[in-house]
Amino acid sequence: MERKYKKDYDEAFRDEQVAWFEERMDRLPESMQINAATYAPDLRLTVRNLILTLRKNKTNVTFSGYMETLLKIREKLEVEQGL
Repeated sequence: MERKYKKDYDEAFRDEQVAWFEERMDRLPESMQINAATYAPDLRLTVRNLILTLRKNKTNVTFSGYMETLLKIREKLEVEQGL
């Protein structure tokens, strides 16, 4: 089942996602093709910057794209890498 884009998220959801990545940061691959149009040559830096942006700003629709990217990365890591 494909996950649907969610424009609203709360701080608890954000913190849950951040914690998931922080627990696995040392196991992230060096790079990742996130989707057909997005490539991260330094995945750890990309994830750190997404987390930084999400933490520094209020949870709202303006930053939901950052959360969506983080969720796509997580989904890909879980499915393809078993993280």
